[in-house]
Amino acid sequence: MESTTQPTREWFKDWANEYDNTLGKIKRHHQLLELAVKMSKVKDGEHVLDIGIGTGLTSLKFLKAADCTIIGIDNSRDMMDICTDKLDKLGIKDKIECRMMNAVSLDFPKESFDIVVSTVSLHHVKNKYPVIKAIHSILKPGGRFVIGDLDVDTTGKLTDSKRLMRILDYLMPELVLALKDGGIEGFSRMYDNGKKHILNDGEYCISFEQWADICYRAGFAKVVVKSMPNFERFKALCAYK
Repeated sequence: MESTTQPTREWFKDWANEYDNTLGKIKRHHQLLELAVKMSKVKDGEHVLDIGIGTGLTSLKFLKAADCTIIGIDNSRDMMDICTDKLDKLGIKDKIECRMMNAVSLDFPKESFDIVVSTVSLHHVKNKYPVIKAIHSILKPGGRFVIGDLDVDTTGKLTDSKRLMRILDYLMPELVLALKDGGIEGFSRMYDNGKKHILNDGEYCISFEQWADICYRAGFAKVVVKSMPNFERFKALCAYK
């Protein structure tokens, strides 16, 4: 999926079999993915890179929107196995190619893709600028980089009480939604995940203002940010090359 420590990779391994039945059931999560697809303005025939494909939720929504081809990368073998099995059962392996690859070491030629998308994934990368710079390089002229993620700034000292309150302000409604849509299992996973955000334990969220600044510094010409209706802490960004 992305640059992670060994404990975080083990956490994803443990979570893989539950993902579609916990986070994958939360309605607002699907709405975020749909917003990212809409902002990408994907068209028939375009070539898409899905960074952190996970169990394939975002890629499947891209295929629903357009007759595109997709390469999905992830560094969680367990997530990838679930994704490839799903694609095989759906009979669409010719549309989505899965590769084991780390987001911090993108191995593609320059100007390979019309769209690069990453949803709820790149916040696991601690040093984000080099990754966004590499994404800019592998996009074709006029290409789009789309990110859908949490709009919460978790930077700063772990002992900073104001930082803690800023994160808890985001987490509280998320925990309620996880319980409502994902049941006890969904709540348990979100609670566990929340602790990782608080401790910056493999989770390094930044605000979308910070994301936009990184995109401009990486060379993108235009950046558009939209909030998810009725839940402004989930946002999507589209940066144009």
